[in-house]
Order: sequence, then C-alpha cells, then structure tokens
Amino acid sequence: MISSSRIKSVDFYRKIPRDLTEASLSGAGLSIIAALSMMFLFGMELSNYLTVSTSTSVIVDKSSDGDFLRIDFNIRL
Repeated sequence: MISSSRIKSVDFYRKIPRDLTEASLSGAGLSIIAALSMMFLFGMELSNYLTVSTSTSVIVDKSSDGDFLRIDFNIRL
C-alpha cells in the first residue's frame, strides 16, 4: 500500500521554500484532485478539438421591397 509520506510528497501548494515546509495530507489530496481535474479537462478539450463536424445552412436575405428572393436548386445524384 502507498504510505502517507509518499502521498504527502505530491503536495503542489507549498507557500514557503521546500526546505522550510512540511507537506500535509490535505494538500496532497488537493494536488491529486487538481491534477486529475486538469487531465480530464485537457482530454475533453482535445477530444472536442479532434472531432470533425460539418454544418451547412443557407440563409436568404429579404429584398429591399420586403419580398423573399426565390432561388431554385437543381440537384441530381
């Protein structure tokens, strides 16, 4: 099993120089939660960035007299 002193060494949030500090279990827990959260968010953003999505829309403006402009599409397969 992992010892308490090894978990305490993960504490990222020390405010005083390392030789004058004492790592705490709560600081290590906060550090582990923060690191896991950052990895999760980075993974989600990377996944979203690599996902290909296409969207097509056609919007026709009204003409100056308020009528819509008629456009016909002839599509053959």
